[in-house]
Amino acid sequence: MAVYFIFWDGVGYGTKDPKRNPFFAASLPTFRRLLGGEVPSLRFKRFTSATVSMTPVNTTLRVPGLPQSGTGQTAIMTGLNASKFVGKHFGPHPYSTLIPVIKDQNLFVRLRSMGKRYYFANGYPRRYLDYITGPKGRVPTIALSYLSAGGTLNTHEQIKQRLAVSADIAGSRWEELGHPDVLPSPPAEAGALFHTLGRNYDLTFFEYFVTDHAGHAQEMPLAVEMLERMDGFLEGILSGFDPSRDLLLMISDHGNIEDLSVKTHTMNPVPLILIGNAHAFLSSRIRDLTHITPAVISYLSTR
Repeated sequence: MAVYFIFWDGVGYGTKDPKRNPFFAASLPTFRRLLGGEVPSLRFKRFTSATVSMTPVNTTLRVPGLPQSGTGQTAIMTGLNASKFVGKHFGPHPYSTLIPVIKDQNLFVRLRSMGKRYYFANGYPRRYLDYITGPKGRVPTIALSYLSAGGTLNTHEQIKQRLAVSADIAGSRWEELGHPDVLPSPPAEAGALFHTLGRNYDLTFFEYFVTDHAGHAQEMPLAVEMLERMDGFLEGILSGFDPSRDLLLMISDHGNIEDLSVKTHTMNPVPLILIGNAHAFLSSRIRDLTHITPAVISYLSTR
């Protein structure tokens, strides 16, 4: 049994408008197969089948203003209403007073206390890791969570050894980042690798932040490509996935990419997609971002 946790940044429910919403301009056969021929939208927020549940999750957390990544990701990773705690939505990095909470209460730390095995599968360029841990850098919420639980962030070396997945899934920029020996990977192949890595752990985590970047860029071709990469990634995961034993969870921290008519985040709910074991039970327990980690911990505590 394994849990596969995919966090994709800045993905909410949008309108059925291919001029604004790349979900309706992209080719997404895996999503459509999973969701009865549809893709997430404001008119299609809920879906249930024998193996899949999709439900809307609130990201505003009863705090005025546009949701932001620092507080949203903290809520996901700790179960704390971080926006209420600091009195506002804040991002992209965690607010200073949230850092001790993240270090003490995040999902990976809790898994470690339970004796569970966990892995953050992303691989990053060395210069990016040097920057975020340097004097002018700030460590993002999910990386901070993993580091505080004793983990080590992966570099291009682990990607070459097939022990990590490129943070952009396809690995399309490694040559320009100074690592021509790291070859691009078809998204389905990256997904299959993620699935294989997850067989060794109770929970394996992947963070996909380029969806948020594409939303801010307001570039439809880029947004379409980033969504199609995730579709292929899912295809690869599911090629070896056992829905009777495994669980896949997908969640975002706020909307963005679903409405390219605006440069900012949105207040739209985000889709929680659960595939496999106990998907309907977990879906019934999650209504906002603070419910994610408690639900995952509860699920793994019985296994």
